[in-house]
Amino acid sequence: MKDRVVLLGTRGSIPVCGENYIKYGGDTTCIFLHMDGQSIVVDGGSGILKLPKYMDEDENKLTVLLSHPHADHLLGLPMCQAMFDQDKQIDIYGARRNGLSVKEQVDKFISPPLWPVGTDQLPAKISFYELPQKLVVGNVTIETMEGNHPGGVTLFRITGSGKSVVIMTDCTLSEDVLPTMIEFAKNCNLLLCDGQYSEEEWPKKQYFGHSTWSAAAKLGAACGAAKMRIIHHDPLRTDAMLCKAEKELKEIHSNCMFARAEEELSL
Repeated sequence: MKDRVVLLGTRGSIPVCGENYIKYGGDTTCIFLHMDGQSIVVDGGSGILKLPKYMDEDENKLTVLLSHPHADHLLGLPMCQAMFDQDKQIDIYGARRNGLSVKEQVDKFISPPLWPVGTDQLPAKISFYELPQKLVVGNVTIETMEGNHPGGVTLFRITGSGKSVVIMTDCTLSEDVLPTMIEFAKNCNLLLCDGQYSEEEWPKKQYFGHSTWSAAAKLGAACGAAKMRIIHHDPLRTDAMLCKAEKELKEIHSNCMFARAEEELSL
């Protein structure tokens, strides 16, 4: 399988569906990466249900990186088909948050009364690990930094086959951390960055832990990202609204677009 990134879930907060959400997608955050022979998923939003379309059936190992334990980034996990395959080894990594290990965070969501069974009862071989600052999976290197979001969020730089993908979901691009974020994403091949709001919405939404799409595009230009996609679309943002706003992005970063549903990106 060639190296690629597939945007399985592009929406933020809650899933949406209907004729107004076809182009840019309605599923919540889930990114599939196949790099240097490794299959990696970032976040378990509702988009993870599409994973079987893109992961080889005979591939028995999956690495899952969780940026943070908010519901829109976890709600697809209990129905992920790999969880029901006894031949699958699933390694789940996440930072310790609110005094809870990553297993405790996931188990609070996937357990009664919110879910009929817990992760210990699922057929797959599921292991949980605290996310280090630097993780090596096969020949793929995963570097992390903390982002600005209520409760905290992990940002990722994933490098394999000499190419780097930077994923910055659910983060505020505040002035105090912007230089560090620019350096973290410097010269990446692909940048996926939160851009949920417009500049007009920002005064009322600035404390929600997200960013504007114009600020995200400026970050992409400043760090020299070869290719960029804005992710975590607001659930009220229709295809028509995003299509209209995309012209603004092009003026800031010539290769920046809003993420499309199940968009497949080569590196």
